[in-house]
Amino acid sequence: MRIFTAIPLPEEVRDKVGEITRNRLPVSYINPTNLHLTLNFFGEIKEDQLGKIKTLLPDLIKSEKPVEIGFEKLVKFRNQVHLTIRQNPELLGLQKNLEHGFLNLGFKFQERPYYPHVKLTNLHMDKIMHQERKLEHFPNQQLGQLTFLADRIVLYESKLLLHHSKHVVLKEYKFQ
Repeated sequence: MRIFTAIPLPEEVRDKVGEITRNRLPVSYINPTNLHLTLNFFGEIKEDQLGKIKTLLPDLIKSEKPVEIGFEKLVKFRNQVHLTIRQNPELLGLQKNLEHGFLNLGFKFQERPYYPHVKLTNLHMDKIMHQERKLEHFPNQQLGQLTFLADRIVLYESKLLLHHSKHVVLKEYKFQ
């Protein structure tokens, strides 16, 4: 099973992102219920490893406080459109704390800096250049006004379907 931890976007934020982005790019957006801010991606793991994650997570977040998340702008990253997150030391600290705890349990992660973002869509190769021009003129100031207080993280399973993935909530963990 493919597992990751993430901060889910509240419904009102998902709706607002949809309002701002709708009809601006002629692409198929990710199902709004799947919108999230990934913290740690484990990839394929076994059932016993999932049990270790579920056991450790409450200890890792017991001293964490809610984190204010603010958005910055839309960017093209490889063949995707991402909604980037404003610089946030608390979010980076949360992600590093979780990663450190999971590394101590023997999990491995890709060796690259954490890049906080929300993936909105995949772009097909023939549309990439055209959409990149549209992104240059996107009204990012509207996105920059969106914020929310992240008060939980979710452990998800990502199920790969024919044309998209579906994220299933396995467990939710609230901050203090």
